Amino acid sequence: MERIKPIDYRAFEVEIRELWFEVFESELTELHKAGFVHRDLKRPSNIGGLAFDNILLTETGLRLIDVGISALKSQVGNKIYEKYVEIELQEIALFKEYFLNR
Repeated sequence: MERIKPIDYRAFEVEIRELWFEVFESELTELHKAGFVHRDLKRPSNIGGLAFDNILLTETGLRLIDVGISALKSQVGNKIYEKYVEIELQEIALFKEYFLNR
């Protein structure tokens, strides 16, 4: 476990946030290639909290937390894994809009 101190990203210019997002998106792509999918980037609307509160901005960039329902390709098989990745790519597009335009 580690203590993470989130930073309010709205205090930063969009250009800086774009760089952070590009790095985060690239790292997420690498996780997908390695057979890992998070499955909880966007919180369901019927649960309290912020829409993307599993993605935090820290001093080292965007961090993905709470891997409780994540999945490994080797455990769920190709077909289910690809569906999970498809959903996660849709959620990352929504996060981009949320992160850059708030």
